[in-house]
Amino acid sequence: MGGLNTGYLSTNRGIIKILQIICGFVTCALLCANWYGGRSCFYDGRIGFASSLNFVIVIINVVLFFLNLLNATIYRMERLYSVIGVILFIVAFGIMIWYLIEYEVGRNQLIGATVFIGIQMVLFIWDYQILHGQAFN
Repeated sequence: MGGLNTGYLSTNRGIIKILQIICGFVTCALLCANWYGGRSCFYDGRIGFASSLNFVIVIINVVLFFLNLLNATIYRMERLYSVIGVILFIVAFGIMIWYLIEYEVGRNQLIGATVFIGIQMVLFIWDYQILHGQAFN
């Protein structure tokens, strides 16, 4: 641990992390738009999986953002996290597409949430490529 690493904010990884956090909050807002004691946000089923995954990922992203801002070197854990994040967001994106097609849902908030889950999936893939040396930071 060292001083404050403000240079992290200008790297691709810093920008990706900020975008992941913003997209995560937007996804939470869209999936939890009809709040009935938490049932509409985290209930069982396909939307519950995507919503719960997004909620946990947002918390982890905020923690990792601040750790990287404080110049903590945890690349090994972040590599594992990026692999797991890519896999889980591919599954969540597929599940949301499946839900929208199966039930012919026309609610714009679910369509928007699916788009933002797809954006987060792409951001995780980009972060994975940076961490594994396949893309420039």
